[in-house]
Amino acid sequence: MNQTYRTIESKNIFLRVKSMLKLDFYRLFHTPALYIMLVIAAIIPALLLTMPGEGESTSSISNVWMLVESLGTSQANPMDFAGYANINMVFIFAGLLMAIFISHDYSSGFVKNIFTVHSKKYDYVISKSIVGMTSGIAMIITYILGTIISGLIMGVSFKVGILGLVSCLLSKALLMAIFSSLFVAIAVFFKQKLWITIVFTFLFGMMLYPLGSIANLSANFSTVLIALVLGAIGAILIGSISSLILNKRDLL
Repeated sequence: MNQTYRTIESKNIFLRVKSMLKLDFYRLFHTPALYIMLVIAAIIPALLLTMPGEGESTSSISNVWMLVESLGTSQANPMDFAGYANINMVFIFAGLLMAIFISHDYSSGFVKNIFTVHSKKYDYVISKSIVGMTSGIAMIITYILGTIISGLIMGVSFKVGILGLVSCLLSKALLMAIFSSLFVAIAVFFKQKLWITIVFTFLFGMMLYPLGSIANLSANFSTVLIALVLGAIGAILIGSISSLILNKRDLL
């Protein structure tokens, strides 16, 4: 019976990925970096809300949801940190977590052991991408909780269109698929070289940063649909590149 199950599992991608996900999520929940990133994501809104505006003695944020995104497309100056100071920073945090997670797979030799059991490289890519997306969405949630608590404490306005806010957050969660797949590709390319992986994670994260701003507080169901399509296509294309990298290069 066990042999039959192993045979079925080896042929069924859903069973294989499910098995890989169980292992990855177990390891993720025992990774201190996850909880550090979640706490940082929750604290950032408070820091931004108390940060004085340029030439001002108090914060320039008059509405708490400005910490999430603008009412229109962001026009951030690449040299202006404040222009990037919103929930989109979470995309890069998710990338840093994946850099740490995958780099440890290589440095510990775990990745070689896992491919002894799971011969399909794209199982690894799918699992890591899902873990990265899930972690990123968790950071979005803690960021929102931090935003709400900070706003209540500071007495900032919460006025916002519910449809726009919900559509904005859903779209950002869906766009996380592109970012998580990209960061997995970067991590498997550089393998155990964590510091190089972190550098390129920042570089590519900043290059794609404006993508997150298509989901602003003026978003609607069309924005959600666009984010869904972009997320799906991006994840498939970039995931294919990651699988190709794993197939063409030595594991260690």
